[in-house]
Amino acid sequence: MREYCVRYKSLYLRETLGFALFLAWVFCSLFGCGLASYENSPVGVTTVYNLEHVWMVSGLFEALGGLAGIVAARFHPAPDRLLHGRTVGVLALLCAVAGNYVTMVAWADFPGLFWQLYPVGGALTGLAIALFVALWGARLGSYDEAYTEFAVPLSFTLAFALYFVLLLTKQGHEPFFIALAVMIAASAFFAVRGRADSAAPACTARRDAPWTDGRQGLLSFAVLVVVSWVQVAFFRIISTPELTGDRFTHYLLPFSFACVLSLVMFLLCLRMSRYLNISLAYRWSLPLFMLSYLPLFADYGNPELRMLAYVINFLGMFGVQFGCWIGICKHLHRSNGGALRLFGTYALAEGIGIFAGCIIGLYVMGSMDEHGMMQVSIGLMAAVIFAAMVTGFNPTWVFSRPSEGHATQGSDPLEGTSGAGRPDAPPCLQEARTLQAAYGLTNRETDVAVLLLEGRSRPFIRDELVVSINTVSTHVRSIFAKCGVHSQQELMVLARNARSANED
Repeated sequence: MREYCVRYKSLYLRETLGFALFLAWVFCSLFGCGLASYENSPVGVTTVYNLEHVWMVSGLFEALGGLAGIVAARFHPAPDRLLHGRTVGVLALLCAVAGNYVTMVAWADFPGLFWQLYPVGGALTGLAIALFVALWGARLGSYDEAYTEFAVPLSFTLAFALYFVLLLTKQGHEPFFIALAVMIAASAFFAVRGRADSAAPACTARRDAPWTDGRQGLLSFAVLVVVSWVQVAFFRIISTPELTGDRFTHYLLPFSFACVLSLVMFLLCLRMSRYLNISLAYRWSLPLFMLSYLPLFADYGNPELRMLAYVINFLGMFGVQFGCWIGICKHLHRSNGGALRLFGTYALAEGIGIFAGCIIGLYVMGSMDEHGMMQVSIGLMAAVIFAAMVTGFNPTWVFSRPSEGHATQGSDPLEGTSGAGRPDAPPCLQEARTLQAAYGLTNRETDVAVLLLEGRSRPFIRDELVVSINTVSTHVRSIFAKCGVHSQQELMVLARNARSANED
């Protein structure tokens, strides 16, 4: 991570800082009472679940926005070009600012106009989220795996920090609205400005397979996202601490505590996981979703236990977000196209899940006793687990395993290396076999060397060979030591020279 900070810091500040601002805007708008003005509310008037009503409508219109993106991707001759102009960015900005303003007005005049205005504010906010998801997904998907795994967690970290500072220092809803407007305007500016092309791999002999079955892959992804967000939204409502008017204990402390824990967990995943893709969403969230019910089942009337359950649910939610953003951005980079279709599907599924979860949660809290709520909770959790079993383990969501052209294990290490290797072998494979013969690389080191010579990053190699990042680094250090080089570029030069010498 330290190496990536040095390498990518300037690029991040120049190109993708706005993604953190977008995330912070979403958190402040929908996961904290930032636009609420409790100080002006009549004494004794309950405000529990009003923010959840805004989130429910936002989810519905995020889904509609995602559906519009899918339709555009189906019928537009060059759909991804729509995300490279300024029109979508300006529309997203207008919807975001207008949505925040209408929501602020609804809160300020609570309870007189809230129930009339909150659907408008939620609808505009949801449309803005769908548009920004497509814009930032297309941008992040244009970078390689190493940059994605650097930029996404850093963006969440900065978003969490901004959320905490803004909620902690809030002094009225109007200054807070101005801060949100400035933040989302800056995000829109970053989203629509010119994009620097990510570095192309040095060798492109291999072909990365897109989804084995595009429709089935998208469907399984959508189902997984829907059921995950149904669980998040439903549980947010049934576990929300009934501490009306106290934004610190109701939102700031549980959310912030979950933020810190999620970042620690994600850094552990980066270091220890053998691959990072969409499956991270359910590998992370399923245990936490099940764990979150324990405090409620122990004593639902205990506010401290409900707050604990609230924190655990947020942890699961962050797992879904991390897994989806990391996985689909990396997949988009590999498949080299289809951003509007892919992120339109994500927005559609996320919006449907949020809307359905809120509907079920509000209905349960309004019409069922504690026993009925527990029954519904167990049923939903069973549905989430079943959906993850059926779709979450779909092999189309596991990035392609080592290609036939890379595999060297099980073959004679010296076979075909007297010259440049087999005449029909890809250039990078020929070069790696030449290095293997000249410097005594092991079969596994040769697999890694092929990918290094293709210009691949270490996270790409981890996903491709299904090993931990620590194992990749160990192999890379061994290759450099045996070959007497100090960098990937030097290894490429050495391999090119060795191949040229053999050809001569």
